[in-house]
Amino acid sequence: MNKNPQVDDTSRGAFSSVATGFAVGALIGAGVALLLAPGSGKETRRRISDAGTRLSNTARNRIDDVLDSANDLKRDAKSALKAGREAFEHDGRPSHEPRPILRPELKS
Repeated sequence: MNKNPQVDDTSRGAFSSVATGFAVGALIGAGVALLLAPGSGKETRRRISDAGTRLSNTARNRIDDVLDSANDLKRDAKSALKAGREAFEHDGRPSHEPRPILRPELKS
């Protein structure tokens, strides 16, 4: 086995630097959040709950709109299909029967 100790030390050093940076960033972020929190814990929980309720209502309304649009599309497709069938059957024959070819009379 030919291991390069310099590569192993570099890898550990890079991981250690990333882990340290992450931990320091998390601590600073938590401290800033505590210092800048505008209300009590109870008030913050209420605001989060209200925001969740608004988001839920918005999502529900959007889903209802999408379902309404899908139903409209389905109704339009059925109507178009029916109109297409009627157009092909306008002379009383089902659309799967061949239609006679009408040839203009030749003038002499």
